[in-house]
Amino acid sequence: MDAVDVAQGYFDVWNRRDADAIAATFADGGTYSDPNAPDGLTGQAIAEYAGGLFAAFPDLSFDILSHAPAGDGMVAAQWMMRGTNTGSLR
Repeated sequence: MDAVDVAQGYFDVWNRRDADAIAATFADGGTYSDPNAPDGLTGQAIAEYAGGLFAAFPDLSFDILSHAPAGDGMVAAQWMMRGTNTGSLR
């Protein structure tokens, strides 16, 4: 499986709204970060954070606008996150 396929699978589990599968896409010790989790999350904390996003944005979805290999197992992707904020986040 190449890096583009891995990235596509990552967005696919987000769109399936499967918090545990999202966490499972990370290697042991892998870290997720975004502006709301700047210090990074690992393991089960990733699933809990995703679950919180799904609670706050019940229609959350991601569209990949473009993607391309970026060398040595990396992918550059442009994506759009959409959702209606109906609950609190963190």
